[in-house]
Amino acid sequence: MIDPNPPTGAIQTAYQQARQRASDLLSSGQRELAVVLLRDLMKQQPKDVLVLRMLGVALQGSEEMAVKSKEPESVRLLRFASQLSPGDPELLVDLAASLRAAGRIREAFGAVDKALAADPAHARAIMYKSRLLQSTNRIEQAIELISERRKHDPDPMLAVGYADLCLHQKRHEDGIRAIRPLFDDITAPVARRIEAAFLLGHLHDAIGDYDTAFEYYQTGNTMIGVEPASDFVNHIEMWTRERIEAVPRAQVDTSRAVLVIGMPRSGTTLTEMILAAHPRVSGIGESTLINRLAHRNPIDKLADKQLIDAYAREYLEMLDRQNADPQAVRVVDKMPENYIHLSMISRMLPDARIIHCKRDARDTCLSIFFQQFGPWIKYARSLETIAEQYLGYLRLMDHWRDTLDLDIHESVYEQLTAEPEPRVRALLEHIRVGFDPACLEPHKTRRAVNTASIAQVRRPIYKSSRRRWKNYEKHIGPLLERLEGV
Repeated sequence: MIDPNPPTGAIQTAYQQARQRASDLLSSGQRELAVVLLRDLMKQQPKDVLVLRMLGVALQGSEEMAVKSKEPESVRLLRFASQLSPGDPELLVDLAASLRAAGRIREAFGAVDKALAADPAHARAIMYKSRLLQSTNRIEQAIELISERRKHDPDPMLAVGYADLCLHQKRHEDGIRAIRPLFDDITAPVARRIEAAFLLGHLHDAIGDYDTAFEYYQTGNTMIGVEPASDFVNHIEMWTRERIEAVPRAQVDTSRAVLVIGMPRSGTTLTEMILAAHPRVSGIGESTLINRLAHRNPIDKLADKQLIDAYAREYLEMLDRQNADPQAVRVVDKMPENYIHLSMISRMLPDARIIHCKRDARDTCLSIFFQQFGPWIKYARSLETIAEQYLGYLRLMDHWRDTLDLDIHESVYEQLTAEPEPRVRALLEHIRVGFDPACLEPHKTRRAVNTASIAQVRRPIYKSSRRRWKNYEKHIGPLLERLEGV
């Protein structure tokens, strides 16, 4: 057994190199590889606070935990790390983020308040508390918190947080004045300048200065770096009708699962909020579990009936853990990219209700380009790769229609926002719950929101985002060309 605290020498050097490698993997978005390495490092030094912290952060929202555990593994790891290093505000903010990802908002507030008790001027803790306040629809408190601190602290993170709140409160000129100096400061951290670029894009878009807005969006994406679209051809060739039918159907009741799928920015968040406003429906946000199950074993292993039943039970157990409402008979998972895994979903969750969100291709692709996604959505950084991803998504959905026996309800964003009541009734009928008028006013929900679409879901159902692409028509010729006829 390796000494948990070796003084110096080759073993320690190798350990440090592996730890740095794990950090690099996380930074590049290769979470699964980082988790494997970090678990090995934790076996060597189970009280290494940095390893515990990285692993806890890597597992946030992944629901990876022991079956009988009531607490997500990410929370347990970060809680343990904060006990080993008491009063560390960075660790406490990480713990707050993990608790928020698990839907435990009250405890998240408790953790971030502990961070602020340890360091009242800690910029990241202030920023994170403001986001918690925003997610629970307490915008004025969030603005007051950041505004007060900005009087004494020029930290770029606070400027980003303040400008973001100004955007949501329609204080656009204030937001531009707050964030423009950060973008112009070439000595500022690159990550903060990228955030500033996207915020300036949103703020200028909001005041109708579309040329300037597009310039900022393009700059932000260029600073991140362009990567290719997904390879849908191999996926389609792998999942033939014969291979799909070789996978047994789970003999487990999966009727409480509702999957909302589609391209990002296609209305999935609005759809979840509409459904979750129903007293017998709950939403868990975006779960990564189906994607992880799909990659856990090669396709030829899926012919094992016991394995498919085990997958189904694991998914249902995750729904139970993440669902905070015991009265809910339906639980919504709005991970958009689950459309990629409909073949396995059709066998693993045969009774699940599927809602496919569709939106004008031009508006969808442009909205993706305008959003600062994390490293897991790599195609989002150029209009060309977004168009390629969209066309691949269409080919895959056509393939599923030809090969799968699934009842998929198609919800068109433009129709939903133009005629809410009949479209909402159709959604509720599809998931087999009765109509409730609360679903027509999802913005009044008291549920916390943790999504890129937070500003939108705090507004009544609206249709102002339709044909948004027309504002940028002269800038998006290549996108329009690729999407012609779609």
